[in-house]
Amino acid sequence: MKTFEARAYSISDFLEWHEDKKLELSPKFQRRSVWSNTAKAFLADTIIRGKPFPKVIFMQKFVDGRTVRVVVDGQQRLRAIIDFVNDGIRISKAHNPKYAGYLFSDLPEEVRSDFLSYNVGCDVLGESPTSELLDIFARINRYSVKLNAQELRNANYSGYFKTTAFNIGYDYVDYWLEARILTQANVNRMGEAELASDLLAMFVDKVQSNKAIERFYKDYEDEEGAVPEAARKLKECIRIVSSIFPVEDLAQSAWRRKHLYYSLISVVGHISFGFTNLEHTKLSNDIFVDRAKLQAVLNSIGSDHERYSPQPMRASAPEGLRNFIRNSTLATTDTKARVERAEYIIRRLEAEIGS
Repeated sequence: MKTFEARAYSISDFLEWHEDKKLELSPKFQRRSVWSNTAKAFLADTIIRGKPFPKVIFMQKFVDGRTVRVVVDGQQRLRAIIDFVNDGIRISKAHNPKYAGYLFSDLPEEVRSDFLSYNVGCDVLGESPTSELLDIFARINRYSVKLNAQELRNANYSGYFKTTAFNIGYDYVDYWLEARILTQANVNRMGEAELASDLLAMFVDKVQSNKAIERFYKDYEDEEGAVPEAARKLKECIRIVSSIFPVEDLAQSAWRRKHLYYSLISVVGHISFGFTNLEHTKLSNDIFVDRAKLQAVLNSIGSDHERYSPQPMRASAPEGLRNFIRNSTLATTDTKARVERAEYIIRRLEAEIGS
Protein backbone atom coordinates (compact mmCIF):
# COMPACT_ATOMS: atom_id res chain seq x y z
CA MET A 1 0.00 0.00 0.00
CA LYS A 2 1.39 3.38 -1.02
CA THR A 3 2.33 5.49 2.01
CA PHE A 4 3.32 8.75 0.28
CA GLU A 5 2.07 11.29 -2.27
CA ALA A 6 4.12 12.81 -5.08
CA ARG A 7 3.80 16.58 -5.13
CA ALA A 8 5.72 19.68 -6.18
CA TYR A 9 6.27 22.82 -4.11
CA SER A 10 7.93 26.04 -5.11
CA ILE A 11 11.10 27.29 -3.46
CA SER A 12 8.98 30.15 -2.11
CA ASP A 13 6.90 27.58 -0.22
CA PHE A 14 9.98 26.12 1.44
CA LEU A 15 11.28 29.59 2.33
CA GLU A 16 7.94 30.50 3.89
CA TRP A 17 7.84 27.27 5.92
CA HIS A 18 11.40 27.87 7.08
CA GLU A 19 10.63 31.47 8.09
CA ASP A 20 7.54 30.35 10.02
CA LYS A 21 9.46 27.47 11.68
CA LYS A 22 7.31 24.92 9.90
CA LEU A 23 10.29 23.16 8.32
CA GLU A 24 12.43 20.76 10.37
CA LEU A 25 15.76 20.32 8.60
CA SER A 26 17.70 18.36 11.21
CA PRO A 27 15.84 15.28 12.46
CA LYS A 28 18.12 12.98 14.46
CA PHE A 29 18.47 10.38 11.71
CA GLN A 30 19.63 12.91 9.08
CA ARG A 31 23.27 13.59 8.28
CA ARG A 32 24.65 16.93 9.36
CA SER A 33 25.04 19.66 6.77
CA VAL A 34 28.44 19.09 5.15
CA TRP A 35 28.20 20.76 1.75
CA SER A 36 30.92 23.23 0.76
CA ASN A 37 30.02 26.67 -0.54
CA THR A 38 31.10 25.52 -4.01
CA ALA A 39 28.64 22.63 -3.88
CA LYS A 40 25.88 24.98 -2.74
CA ALA A 41 26.71 27.37 -5.58
CA PHE A 42 26.48 24.48 -8.03
CA LEU A 43 22.96 23.68 -6.85
CA ALA A 44 21.98 27.35 -7.16
CA ASP A 45 23.23 27.34 -10.75
CA THR A 46 21.29 24.13 -11.43
CA ILE A 47 18.09 25.92 -10.40
CA ILE A 48 18.95 29.11 -12.30
CA ARG A 49 19.38 27.00 -15.44
CA GLY A 50 16.03 25.31 -14.79
CA LYS A 51 17.52 21.83 -14.54
CA PRO A 52 16.16 19.14 -12.19
CA PHE A 53 17.72 17.80 -9.03
CA PRO A 54 16.68 14.77 -6.90
CA LYS A 55 13.39 14.78 -5.03
CA VAL A 56 13.01 16.00 -1.48
CA ILE A 57 11.21 13.63 0.89
CA PHE A 58 9.46 14.95 3.97
CA MET A 59 6.84 13.92 6.51
CA GLN A 60 3.96 16.16 7.49
CA LYS A 61 2.96 16.23 11.14
CA PHE A 62 0.73 18.46 13.27
CA VAL A 63 2.29 20.38 16.14
CA ASP A 64 0.15 22.79 18.19
CA GLY A 65 -2.36 23.00 15.37
CA ARG A 66 0.25 23.76 12.73
CA THR A 67 1.58 21.58 9.92
CA VAL A 68 5.32 20.95 10.24
CA ARG A 69 7.40 19.32 7.49
CA VAL A 70 10.15 16.99 8.75
CA VAL A 71 12.76 16.47 6.03
CA VAL A 72 13.65 12.80 5.60
CA ASP A 73 15.93 13.26 2.57
CA GLY A 74 17.16 16.51 1.04
CA GLN A 75 18.08 18.72 3.99
CA GLN A 76 21.45 19.69 2.48
CA ARG A 77 19.79 20.74 -0.77
CA LEU A 78 17.26 22.86 1.12
CA ARG A 79 19.95 24.41 3.32
CA ALA A 80 21.91 25.36 0.21
CA ILE A 81 18.85 27.02 -1.32
CA ILE A 82 18.09 28.94 1.88
CA ASP A 83 21.71 30.08 2.19
CA PHE A 84 21.74 31.29 -1.40
CA VAL A 85 18.46 33.23 -1.15
CA ASN A 86 19.76 34.88 2.04
CA ASP A 87 22.86 36.08 0.15
CA GLY A 88 25.12 33.62 1.95
CA ILE A 89 26.51 32.12 -1.27
CA ARG A 90 27.90 33.68 -4.44
CA ILE A 91 27.53 32.15 -7.87
CA SER A 92 30.82 30.63 -9.02
CA LYS A 93 32.50 31.57 -12.27
CA ALA A 94 33.23 27.85 -12.66
CA HIS A 95 29.51 27.17 -13.06
CA ASN A 96 28.09 30.33 -14.59
CA PRO A 97 30.45 32.99 -16.01
CA LYS A 98 27.49 35.27 -16.81
CA TYR A 99 26.52 35.70 -13.15
CA ALA A 100 29.93 35.01 -11.61
CA GLY A 101 30.22 36.52 -8.14
CA TYR A 102 26.53 37.45 -7.93
CA LEU A 103 24.58 37.08 -4.73
CA PHE A 104 20.91 36.21 -5.05
CA SER A 105 19.99 39.87 -4.54
CA ASP A 106 22.31 40.87 -7.41
CA LEU A 107 20.46 38.77 -9.97
CA PRO A 108 18.03 40.38 -12.42
CA GLU A 109 14.48 40.47 -11.09
CA GLU A 110 13.24 37.99 -13.67
CA VAL A 111 15.93 35.46 -12.70
CA ARG A 112 15.12 35.86 -9.01
CA SER A 113 11.43 35.38 -9.72
CA ASP A 114 12.06 32.23 -11.76
CA PHE A 115 14.30 30.91 -8.99
CA LEU A 116 11.65 31.40 -6.31
CA SER A 117 8.94 29.83 -8.47
CA TYR A 118 11.08 26.80 -9.34
CA ASN A 119 9.13 23.64 -8.44
CA VAL A 120 10.87 21.09 -6.26
CA GLY A 121 9.68 17.52 -6.71
CA CYS A 122 8.66 15.99 -3.38
CA ASP A 123 7.43 12.76 -1.90
CA VAL A 124 5.20 13.60 1.07
CA LEU A 125 4.69 11.11 3.89
CA GLY A 126 1.87 11.11 6.39
CA GLU A 127 2.71 11.40 10.07
CA SER A 128 4.78 8.37 11.03
CA PRO A 129 6.71 7.10 14.07
CA THR A 130 10.47 7.60 14.14
CA SER A 131 11.00 3.88 13.49
CA GLU A 132 9.14 4.22 10.17
CA LEU A 133 11.18 7.28 9.15
CA LEU A 134 14.41 5.47 10.01
CA ASP A 135 13.31 2.56 7.84
CA ILE A 136 12.54 4.88 4.92
CA PHE A 137 15.85 6.71 5.33
CA ALA A 138 17.72 3.39 5.42
CA ARG A 139 15.91 2.18 2.31
CA ILE A 140 16.77 5.37 0.40
CA ASN A 141 20.44 4.87 1.15
CA ARG A 142 20.27 1.12 0.55
CA TYR A 143 19.74 1.73 -3.15
CA SER A 144 23.00 3.65 -3.45
CA VAL A 145 25.59 1.64 -5.38
CA LYS A 146 29.15 1.77 -4.03
CA LEU A 147 30.75 4.70 -5.82
CA ASN A 148 33.86 4.30 -7.93
CA ALA A 149 36.73 6.83 -7.76
CA GLN A 150 35.27 9.16 -10.39
CA GLU A 151 31.78 9.06 -8.89
CA LEU A 152 33.28 9.96 -5.52
CA ARG A 153 35.06 12.93 -7.10
CA ASN A 154 31.76 14.00 -8.60
CA ALA A 155 30.15 13.81 -5.16
CA ASN A 156 32.96 15.64 -3.34
CA TYR A 157 33.86 18.48 -5.71
CA SER A 158 32.00 21.16 -7.64
CA GLY A 159 34.73 23.61 -8.64
CA TYR A 160 36.69 24.74 -11.67
CA PHE A 161 38.55 21.56 -12.53
CA LYS A 162 35.50 19.34 -12.05
CA THR A 163 33.23 21.62 -14.09
CA THR A 164 35.75 21.98 -16.93
CA ALA A 165 36.52 18.25 -17.07
CA PHE A 166 32.84 17.33 -17.07
CA ASN A 167 32.08 19.82 -19.86
CA ILE A 168 34.89 18.33 -21.96
CA GLY A 169 33.48 14.89 -21.27
CA TYR A 170 30.03 16.05 -22.42
CA ASP A 171 31.54 17.54 -25.60
CA TYR A 172 33.40 14.40 -26.65
CA VAL A 173 31.46 11.49 -25.17
CA ASP A 174 29.76 10.62 -28.48
CA TYR A 175 33.09 10.75 -30.32
CA TRP A 176 34.76 8.51 -27.73
CA LEU A 177 31.87 6.06 -27.88
CA GLU A 178 31.86 5.91 -31.68
CA ALA A 179 35.64 5.49 -31.68
CA ARG A 180 35.26 2.61 -29.19
CA ILE A 181 37.61 4.29 -26.73
CA LEU A 182 34.78 4.05 -24.20
CA THR A 183 31.85 1.68 -23.91
CA GLN A 184 28.36 2.59 -22.78
CA ALA A 185 29.08 0.68 -19.57
CA ASN A 186 32.07 3.00 -18.96
CA VAL A 187 29.92 6.06 -19.56
CA ASN A 188 27.23 4.77 -17.21
CA ARG A 189 29.86 5.01 -14.43
CA MET A 190 31.24 8.44 -15.52
CA GLY A 191 34.00 7.03 -17.72
CA GLU A 192 33.93 10.08 -20.00
CA ALA A 193 34.44 12.39 -17.01
CA GLU A 194 37.37 10.28 -15.80
CA LEU A 195 39.03 10.26 -19.23
CA ALA A 196 38.52 14.00 -19.63
CA SER A 197 39.92 14.60 -16.13
CA ASP A 198 42.98 12.46 -16.84
CA LEU A 199 43.70 14.27 -20.10
CA LEU A 200 43.03 17.72 -18.63
CA ALA A 201 45.41 17.08 -15.73
CA MET A 202 48.17 16.39 -18.26
CA PHE A 203 47.72 19.79 -19.87
CA VAL A 204 47.50 21.58 -16.53
CA ASP A 205 50.82 20.04 -15.45
CA LYS A 206 52.55 17.20 -17.33
CA VAL A 207 52.28 13.55 -18.35
CA GLN A 208 51.59 11.68 -15.12
CA SER A 209 49.77 8.84 -13.40
CA ASN A 210 45.99 8.87 -13.26
CA LYS A 211 46.42 8.56 -9.49
CA ALA A 212 47.12 12.32 -9.51
CA ILE A 213 43.62 13.26 -10.72
CA GLU A 214 42.23 13.79 -7.22
CA ARG A 215 44.87 16.46 -6.52
CA PHE A 216 43.71 18.57 -9.45
CA TYR A 217 40.08 18.43 -8.33
CA LYS A 218 41.22 19.65 -4.91
CA ASP A 219 43.77 22.26 -6.06
CA TYR A 220 41.41 23.85 -8.58
CA GLU A 221 38.20 23.72 -6.57
CA ASP A 222 38.06 27.46 -5.83
CA GLU A 223 40.68 28.91 -8.22
CA GLU A 224 40.72 28.38 -11.97
CA GLY A 225 44.48 28.91 -12.38
CA ALA A 226 45.81 27.14 -15.47
CA VAL A 227 42.59 25.19 -16.12
CA PRO A 228 41.06 27.34 -18.93
CA GLU A 229 44.29 27.40 -20.94
CA ALA A 230 44.82 23.68 -20.36
CA ALA A 231 41.28 23.02 -21.64
CA ARG A 232 41.98 25.06 -24.77
CA LYS A 233 45.14 23.07 -25.49
CA LEU A 234 43.47 19.74 -24.83
CA LYS A 235 40.57 20.52 -27.17
CA GLU A 236 43.03 21.53 -29.89
CA CYS A 237 44.89 18.23 -29.51
CA ILE A 238 41.65 16.23 -29.59
CA ARG A 239 40.78 18.10 -32.79
CA ILE A 240 44.15 17.25 -34.36
CA VAL A 241 43.86 13.58 -33.42
CA SER A 242 40.34 13.44 -34.84
CA SER A 243 41.63 14.91 -38.11
CA ILE A 244 44.43 12.32 -38.29
CA PHE A 245 42.04 9.51 -37.39
CA PRO A 246 38.42 10.10 -38.44
CA VAL A 247 36.19 8.31 -35.99
CA GLU A 248 35.66 5.22 -38.14
CA ASP A 249 39.44 4.84 -38.67
CA LEU A 250 40.19 5.32 -34.99
CA ALA A 251 37.59 2.69 -34.06
CA GLN A 252 39.46 0.12 -36.21
CA SER A 253 42.96 1.01 -34.97
CA ALA A 254 45.05 0.03 -31.96
CA TRP A 255 44.81 3.67 -30.83
CA ARG A 256 41.21 3.15 -29.73
CA ARG A 257 42.60 1.51 -26.57
CA LYS A 258 42.23 4.08 -23.83
CA HIS A 259 45.85 3.99 -22.67
CA LEU A 260 47.12 4.31 -26.25
CA TYR A 261 44.67 7.12 -26.98
CA TYR A 262 46.09 8.93 -23.93
CA SER A 263 49.57 8.44 -25.41
CA LEU A 264 48.46 9.74 -28.80
CA ILE A 265 47.04 12.89 -27.19
CA SER A 266 50.23 13.29 -25.15
CA VAL A 267 52.42 13.04 -28.27
CA VAL A 268 50.33 15.61 -30.16
CA GLY A 269 50.36 17.79 -27.04
CA HIS A 270 54.15 17.58 -26.70
CA ILE A 271 54.72 18.45 -30.36
CA SER A 272 52.24 21.33 -30.17
CA PHE A 273 52.90 22.76 -26.71
CA GLY A 274 55.61 20.75 -24.94
CA PHE A 275 55.51 18.77 -21.69
CA THR A 276 58.29 19.31 -19.19
CA ASN A 277 58.84 15.62 -18.45
CA LEU A 278 59.15 14.45 -22.08
CA GLU A 279 62.43 14.69 -23.98
CA HIS A 280 62.80 17.59 -26.38
CA THR A 281 61.76 16.84 -29.96
CA LYS A 282 62.53 18.68 -33.18
CA LEU A 283 59.12 17.70 -34.54
CA SER A 284 56.86 20.70 -35.12
CA ASN A 285 53.24 21.30 -36.03
CA ASP A 286 54.26 20.95 -39.69
CA ILE A 287 54.07 17.20 -39.13
CA PHE A 288 50.28 17.47 -39.00
CA VAL A 289 50.02 18.82 -42.56
CA ASP A 290 50.44 15.44 -44.29
CA ARG A 291 47.92 13.61 -42.16
CA ALA A 292 47.71 10.58 -44.41
CA LYS A 293 51.44 9.94 -43.99
CA LEU A 294 51.18 10.55 -40.25
CA GLN A 295 48.29 8.11 -39.96
CA ALA A 296 50.29 5.52 -41.91
CA VAL A 297 53.22 5.74 -39.48
CA LEU A 298 50.93 5.58 -36.45
CA ASN A 299 49.11 2.60 -37.95
CA SER A 300 52.48 0.94 -38.46
CA ILE A 301 53.26 1.41 -34.77
CA GLY A 302 49.82 0.07 -33.90
CA SER A 303 50.28 -2.95 -36.18
CA ASP A 304 53.68 -3.69 -34.63
CA HIS A 305 52.04 -3.50 -31.21
CA GLU A 306 49.35 -5.98 -32.25
CA ARG A 307 51.79 -8.34 -33.97
CA TYR A 308 54.35 -8.59 -31.20
CA SER A 309 52.08 -8.35 -28.14
CA PRO A 310 51.49 -12.13 -27.81
CA GLN A 311 54.17 -13.62 -25.53
CA PRO A 312 55.63 -16.05 -28.11
CA MET A 313 56.32 -13.13 -30.46
CA ARG A 314 57.39 -10.53 -27.93
CA ALA A 315 60.93 -11.83 -27.49
CA SER A 316 61.62 -11.34 -31.21
CA ALA A 317 60.54 -7.68 -31.20
CA PRO A 318 63.18 -4.93 -31.31
CA GLU A 319 64.09 -3.72 -27.81
CA GLY A 320 62.32 -0.36 -28.08
CA LEU A 321 59.14 -2.02 -29.29
CA ARG A 322 59.37 -4.63 -26.50
CA ASN A 323 59.50 -1.84 -23.93
CA PHE A 324 56.60 -0.06 -25.65
CA ILE A 325 54.52 -3.25 -25.48
CA ARG A 326 55.47 -3.82 -21.85
CA ASN A 327 54.44 -0.27 -21.00
CA SER A 328 51.19 -0.89 -22.86
CA THR A 329 50.50 -4.07 -20.91
CA LEU A 330 51.65 -3.54 -17.30
CA ALA A 331 50.85 -0.54 -15.07
CA THR A 332 49.59 1.30 -18.14
CA THR A 333 48.47 4.40 -16.24
CA ASP A 334 51.67 4.91 -14.22
CA THR A 335 53.78 7.96 -14.99
CA LYS A 336 56.83 5.95 -16.12
CA ALA A 337 54.81 3.83 -18.54
CA ARG A 338 53.06 6.86 -19.98
CA VAL A 339 56.28 8.83 -20.45
CA GLU A 340 58.12 5.94 -22.08
CA ARG A 341 55.21 5.14 -24.42
CA ALA A 342 55.05 8.75 -25.59
CA GLU A 343 58.81 8.95 -26.13
CA TYR A 344 58.83 5.72 -28.16
CA ILE A 345 56.09 7.07 -30.45
CA ILE A 346 57.97 10.35 -30.88
CA ARG A 347 61.22 8.53 -31.78
CA ARG A 348 59.37 6.50 -34.42
CA LEU A 349 57.84 9.66 -35.87
CA GLU A 350 61.23 11.36 -35.92
CA ALA A 351 62.79 8.38 -37.68
CA GLU A 352 60.04 7.79 -40.24
CA ILE A 353 58.82 11.32 -40.96
CA GLY A 354 61.41 13.68 -39.51
CA SER A 355 60.89 17.34 -38.70
